[in-house]
Amino acid sequence: MRTSSPTTLLLGVVLLCVATALVGVWMALSPAWLGASFDTRPDGAIVIARLVPEGPLARAGAKVGDRLAGIGADPAAPALRAAEIGGLDTPATQVQAREQDRLQGAFAQALKARPLVVRLAGPDNIQRPVTLDDRSRPLTQLNAEFWANLAFGLIAALIVGWVWALRPRELSTQLFAVTGLSMLAFTFGWAVNSSVELVTDRILAQASALLNMIGAVAFGGAMIAFFLAYPKRVTRAPLMLLAPLWVLGWALTPLLPGNPSVESTGQAITSIEMALIIVAIAVQVFASRKDPAAMAAARWLGLSVIVGAGAFIGNVAVPIALGRAPFLDPRYSLGFFVIIYVGMAVGLRRHKLFELDQWAFRILFYLSAGAAMLALDGLMITALGAAPSTALGVSLLIVAFAYLPFRDVLWRRTIGRKTMKDHEMFAAVAQVALIHDADARAQAWKALLSRVYEPLEITPGSPLQVKAEILEEGVALGLPAAAGTTALTLRFPFRGRGLFGAAQAQLADQLVGLLSQIEEGRDAYARGVVEERLRIARDLHDDVGARLLSGLHRQDLSQTREAMRGAIGDLRAIVSGLSGHDLPLEAVLADLRHETAERLEAAGLALDWPPVELADPDRTAPYRVYKNLTSAVREVVSNAIRHAGATTVAVTVHEDGGRLELTLSDDGVGLPGEEGGRRSGLANLERRLGEIGGAVEIPETAKGTVIRLSAPIDVSATA
Repeated sequence: MRTSSPTTLLLGVVLLCVATALVGVWMALSPAWLGASFDTRPDGAIVIARLVPEGPLARAGAKVGDRLAGIGADPAAPALRAAEIGGLDTPATQVQAREQDRLQGAFAQALKARPLVVRLAGPDNIQRPVTLDDRSRPLTQLNAEFWANLAFGLIAALIVGWVWALRPRELSTQLFAVTGLSMLAFTFGWAVNSSVELVTDRILAQASALLNMIGAVAFGGAMIAFFLAYPKRVTRAPLMLLAPLWVLGWALTPLLPGNPSVESTGQAITSIEMALIIVAIAVQVFASRKDPAAMAAARWLGLSVIVGAGAFIGNVAVPIALGRAPFLDPRYSLGFFVIIYVGMAVGLRRHKLFELDQWAFRILFYLSAGAAMLALDGLMITALGAAPSTALGVSLLIVAFAYLPFRDVLWRRTIGRKTMKDHEMFAAVAQVALIHDADARAQAWKALLSRVYEPLEITPGSPLQVKAEILEEGVALGLPAAAGTTALTLRFPFRGRGLFGAAQAQLADQLVGLLSQIEEGRDAYARGVVEERLRIARDLHDDVGARLLSGLHRQDLSQTREAMRGAIGDLRAIVSGLSGHDLPLEAVLADLRHETAERLEAAGLALDWPPVELADPDRTAPYRVYKNLTSAVREVVSNAIRHAGATTVAVTVHEDGGRLELTLSDDGVGLPGEEGGRRSGLANLERRLGEIGGAVEIPETAKGTVIRLSAPIDVSATA
């Protein structure tokens, strides 16, 4: 079957609501307008209770308290009584209701006369005729009760229209739509009746009353059918027939003993329907007990109906059915039903339904707190005779110090579902991240998730998962890859007794993020350990090993001793680096100056190295800095001894802005001209200094060679 687009269906609903509003306004404006509201005295006389400024009666000189003596100019006509126009109260039987309709219809016809002559009588009972010419009711004179109740129905119709337009072929949304249309019918009838001043046309009166009662009875039947079909279909019976069956039962009211009135019977039926709605909700909750998503929907929707319809039934329908006055002002009590449709629309649309379950419990807790306080207050006033102020204060104290702590405990045990404390959870994440073996780390991660969320099922998830995401309307939670595992999907949290919510998804993101940070730190530490081992091995091989090897092959004992001293110096530097202690920069430079002087003296070269004055004599140098600088200076000095043919080597040291600069120059033959004067052997210098963020410069010079070495002293310098 082809279905129209949601936009088309919703547009049709909007047009229906506009048409309904226009018809309602027309029906409210059609009766002749007097511009007053009326009451009846015990003797049956009809008196003016309120006058509308600039209304027909007010312009004719009528006053509040004047009695409506009759219609027409004949002062000899009998005095008008409420019974003669059918009365202003609700009849007790259908016979009385039919007679009331007849009399009110005749009186409404008489009010249509143009011009209309109305006889009024003041406190002196002297009648005075007044003529009312213009009796058309302006739109602004429709009372707030009319607009409010019409708006309640239109809001419900728009909400159900929106839900139905999205899912027009589902039984649940169809039944939901029936409840909304039923509400529009009874709020429409209520609104039109509320606009009546005294009496209205018989046909209009019967139509509005009929719409009111049919809508109310159909609403209850459709709501019962709805809860038997959603979230779980609990019966295969034709549920759509429940609403018309209840209407049919109400239509058979004349067959009941005592011939009760339609209105009183309708109120009794709606009260019975409310009880059956609660039963249907209980049946639905029981049927959904093994499906967390359905259970959350049943709880939320059931709460919406119980709060909305229950408030109306308890305050209006039940008292009227018992022949008593409503507890609250019934004129605006239909607003309770808007609560139903706002809550049901959210639940049916299943937008973030995983949070509705908690919302439902929160609202129940707050409502129960208010009910407990009112019950205690009433008990102390009626049973103990306490003063109202004292009773209220004691009730507040009891609720604050007894109920609220109990509520918090109950919340933590039922809804909070916090299986681990924060510090335990984050410590467990750190333990997982620091496990070296990948398989063991993955198993530990799954075990942690099982402790935190207690899912009944953990399966591989989507490889495209980049963050925690709630799936399947709260039944599942998708997690990105972490701890060496693929993406995971957790289903049926808290041992199948709840749903994943926004709080659980946020916690999952925090756990995954913390795990990633700790893993990055662990990997960085491992890389640092490997790099340090490689550096030590390279230093031992390149420096110590090379010196020892060269010392073994030298015939001159003095040269062998020089190689041994250099190797010992390198070992001392390596051991110092392993110990983690920084050395004073002044001492490092002094040792390097002394070592360089001995090497040059042994080779027959002079050293020109002026004393160094540092800005901070206590400045220390980390191992990486002084080891690489020392090795670079040694290599430059070695090249000068072997290849330069020089007689003097000059060294200057300059410290500026946290960088140390050593300039070494000789008076030898200089570097060859290829590659801009840089020999390929100097690449080792660039590598050494590049590791600590330093640089090598070879400026042009007329004679000899100049090499400038610079590096940051700070250990955190980036290479």
